[in-house]
Amino acid sequence: MADAGDTKKVSGISAKKWLVIAIVAVVVIGAGAWYYFSQTHRTDIDKIVSNPGAYAGKEVAIEGEVTDRTALFGALKFYKLKDKSGEMIVVSKRSLPEIRSNVGVKGRIDEAFSLGDQKLVVFVEGTVVKKEKSK
Repeated sequence: MADAGDTKKVSGISAKKWLVIAIVAVVVIGAGAWYYFSQTHRTDIDKIVSNPGAYAGKEVAIEGEVTDRTALFGALKFYKLKDKSGEMIVVSKRSLPEIRSNVGVKGRIDEAFSLGDQKLVVFVEGTVVKKEKSK
């Protein structure tokens, strides 16, 4: 006869062990889902330039090679970032990245307007995701 304090066995594993396994599984799955959905996925520059209204005010991430950089009296700093689909101006408050370096940035589309047949889309840098020197 079994004691009242014994736990029931389920396929050779106690109910307490099943509970621990279930809790660990839920925590691991929850952490993985949080990590995946908290990441901002890279957007092609061409998609932003061709439809800036869809991205206005939203946080997006872009990545590419720095092709040019300019600082006007230290107050206005910007650089051009080029990926395989296009090129965009990125306004920054931080130090400017080196030309020909690969940079990933998170930020938002702040200004989007047309001058004649030219569309000018400005990306305001929020966070630098990664920097590495191109070869």
